[in-house]
Formats: sequence, C-alpha cells, structure tokens
Amino acid sequence: MSSNQHLEIIPSNITSDGTLSFKNGQPVVQFIIGEQERYLIGQSLRLAGKFTAFKSDGALSTSATGLRMNEQLGVYSCFNELHISSQKTAQSIETIRHYPRMMSSYLGVTSSLQDGISHLDETALIDMNFASQQRGVIENPTGLTSKNSFCCPLVCGLLNGTTPIPLSGAWGVGGLDISIHLAPDSNVFFSSSSDTSGITGAFYQFSDLKLICEVMTPAPDQLSQIMRQTQNVFEYNSIVSQFNTINSRNGVLNFPLGVQKCLGIFMNFVPASHINNLEFDGTATLPPTNSDGTRAEVSQLIFTRGGERFPLEYNLDTLQKDTPTNPTMDPQLVRNYMNAVMGFTKIERTNVSPFNNFYEDYSDPNNAYLYAKEIAEGGAKFGIGVNYDQISGEGISFKEVPFGLQMTSDISTDSPQGVYLFAHCKNTVVSTPEGIQIIS
Repeated sequence: MSSNQHLEIIPSNITSDGTLSFKNGQPVVQFIIGEQERYLIGQSLRLAGKFTAFKSDGALSTSATGLRMNEQLGVYSCFNELHISSQKTAQSIETIRHYPRMMSSYLGVTSSLQDGISHLDETALIDMNFASQQRGVIENPTGLTSKNSFCCPLVCGLLNGTTPIPLSGAWGVGGLDISIHLAPDSNVFFSSSSDTSGITGAFYQFSDLKLICEVMTPAPDQLSQIMRQTQNVFEYNSIVSQFNTINSRNGVLNFPLGVQKCLGIFMNFVPASHINNLEFDGTATLPPTNSDGTRAEVSQLIFTRGGERFPLEYNLDTLQKDTPTNPTMDPQLVRNYMNAVMGFTKIERTNVSPFNNFYEDYSDPNNAYLYAKEIAEGGAKFGIGVNYDQISGEGISFKEVPFGLQMTSDISTDSPQGVYLFAHCKNTVVSTPEGIQIIS
C-alpha cells in the first residue's frame, strides 16, 4: 500500500539572516527536491514565507509613502521567472518567463472578485480592492505586524497537472531544481500618484521562505514492477513565453514557437514606457494606448499559422471598426481570449467584466482612472487570444511554422506596446536510467 509524506524544503541559497531580496543581490531563489523513489504530487506544492515592503533601507512603507503594487497579483508580481529542471541532468523541463504577466491573465480569467477578497488575500496577498491591498500589504499601520505571511501555489503546467511527478533517478525526472527569479523592485512597486520622489529607494524583502509539498511512496510490489521497466513516460502541460513590441496602426507579429502540441495562445499588453517605471504599473494588462494616453482601440484581428488564417478562417472585426468611439470591449475578442487561457465551458468563475475590460482615455491627469491605477475590481483585464484544440487535447503543431498575428488598432503616435505571448502546450517526458528526454 502506498503512503504519503509531507516535505518542507528551505532555499539552497539562503542567506545568514534568512532574508532574500532583489535589491540586496539575491535575484534567484533556488529549491532542490532531491531524486528519490517517490512521486511528487504537484498540486500540493506551495511556496510559503513572509513579505515586507520597505520605503528605503531600514524604513518600512507607511500610509505617507504612497507606494502601490498590483492588487490582482499580490506576491506573484515579485516572481519574474519560474524555471524547473531535472536535478540529476540539469535539463530544463519548464521555463515561464514574464511570470507576472502570465499570472495576470490566468488569475483574471479563472478567479472571481470574491476569490480576490477572500482566500487569495490569505494565500497570495491579493485583494481586488486596490486601496485595501495597499493598506493591508504595503503599508504598516501602528500595532500591526510589518510582515505579511503567504502560502501560494506556483502555477505552471508541470505542477498543476493531475499526474504525479516521478522523482526517481532511474524511472523519473531525477529530482527537481525549482528556481524563482525575482522581479526588479521598480517593476513590482509604483506610485499611487504621478510623484515618485518618495519611493525611489523602495524595495521588497522575503523571509522564512520554504517549499511545502506532499510526496507519495509506491507500495513495494508496485515499486518493484516500476523499476523493472526500461523507460517511463508521462505527459504534462507547459507554458512557452515570448515578448515583442508593436508600434504602428497595422501591427504584425510572428513568433517561432517550436512546439508540437499547442493548445492555445493568449497575449496581454502594456505600453513599453510603463515597464520598470515607478510612475506606472508595469504589470498592468492594458488595452493599447497612444503616447499621450488616448485610447487605441483594436478594430481587427487576424490569427495566422504559416501565413494562413488559422484557426479562424475570417477576419475578426470588432465593434470599434464601425464605431470607433464605442468603449465597450468586443464580445468575440473577450470570449476568444478567455477560451485561450482556459476552455470557455470549463470556466466556473472569472473576474473579466465590463467594469475592468473597456477602452478609456488616460490623457487627463484628473481622470478617475489615472494611468489605469484605479480601475475597479482588480485593475484592467485586457487580452487577446485563440484556442486551437479543446476537444481532442492533442493540439496543433508550430514546430516548423510560425504563429502570426495581424492587429489593426488606432495607434497614431510613437507609442511602442509591449506584447507578452504565452502558448499553452503539451509535452512528454521519457525517463530512462541514462537520463530524460523532453518531447515538445
């Protein structure tokens, strides 16, 4: 009979005082789950620790600081990249760059307003009310602790799968090396106004970090049978990430994905000038905007595969093609985007709504939605995407042909828009005593 055990793992690169921060020269947090004759239950894995926001060295952030972080991401805004590799062979199994951008789409589509003001606040320091998140996490009122505890899952294809992950060096991946690359402080924090003079030295710090997970030991007869096999095969999902920019009315993007089984592709946007800029939220998922803050509505989308329209064999013309002044997001665009993040019929709750997914001008400094910092219900939720296969689960090949996007928008100024693309794919791991092979 198999048995389960719980593990607690501290970072392999922990400092003498137990704290880690990007500012103080620890940009990577590394955890090693050694090879063993067990399975890791990926959905049980949690990253636990304490988060503290500082105005400057030795000075905690207070209500007078004016410091903010993205309310729908919470602690996830601090994780710039997630890398998982085999501890035995160092072969990469899954790497998600621009992790906060991926989580912005994932959390926005798959969690509700009620999630964001309840359990996500406890687990990941998320609060869909920006003022509540600022006061409860960033600021430190008198009488309250200066450290905020969290215990959040590391969302990714490998760990979110239902198949247990074999850790054996003979019939599994040979242990796991889980590395979290921390994000720059200037892209985590931003000012609640246009004045950044008081937060130029702001930084965040983690303490008491650890991984918590559950492992399963096979029954002796089952383990004996597994060890007689010459190879072990299991499938898992993964996320492939890319970045590019567009800066014209007719934006054309081509991404060589190099994957065999692509299930869906989704993208989100932010003006390039907002990235690593304390005046703006660099993790916001905004609709395209011009350099003066005026909106640049998307009027047409064309998805291509190797230059041919696919999977939509038509141009997706939005409401704004005929009515440019309409601030309402086109329902086709919204549905396809949500369907790419998760199959539309599988979405049980969401936070994408007309209250946080619409076109708005940010050119007026007195506008209540100044730079999208005060949009209700967790901030802007704009994105585009397309689902390739929600029936067979086998996906579409982009191994030899590139993914393409033609986007017609109202960009009329020199205003580069950062485009973050995420492809949801299916991979296969083949394990032998000599090592592992990743088939993507």
